[in-house]
Amino acid sequence: MTTTDTFLLNDFYVIKSIQQVDTKILATIALNEQHAIFKGHFEQMPVVPGVCQTQIIKEILQLQTSKTLTLKKGDNIKFTAMIVPTQHQTVNIEIVFQSKLEGELFTEATLFFNDITFTKFKGTFINSI
Repeated sequence: MTTTDTFLLNDFYVIKSIQQVDTKILATIALNEQHAIFKGHFEQMPVVPGVCQTQIIKEILQLQTSKTLTLKKGDNIKFTAMIVPTQHQTVNIEIVFQSKLEGELFTEATLFFNDITFTKFKGTFINSI
């Protein structure tokens, strides 16, 4: 596995478990509720910023595919509930990806905990190298 461009991994969050079957990845992460990001977003009621959620999807996809990726297009990204790290220390992630064109990965992902869906993501990542 490569750790290229995974600046949130092992600082903002850690991977508790990860498994992949074909083009489906299931992971559970633990958030670092003491991370400095939460002091600015927002100290009294910290929430995980949407850009961090998208970055987490990218980082996990990179780790499992051993590719350095860039988000080419976010076709449909919905943030349906707030991830509050003091209430949701762990988050489950499901990623399904497929290669439609050379160097492109069409990706659908969901961030959730139990019956709460935080994020629904559809987009395309391209190989950066």
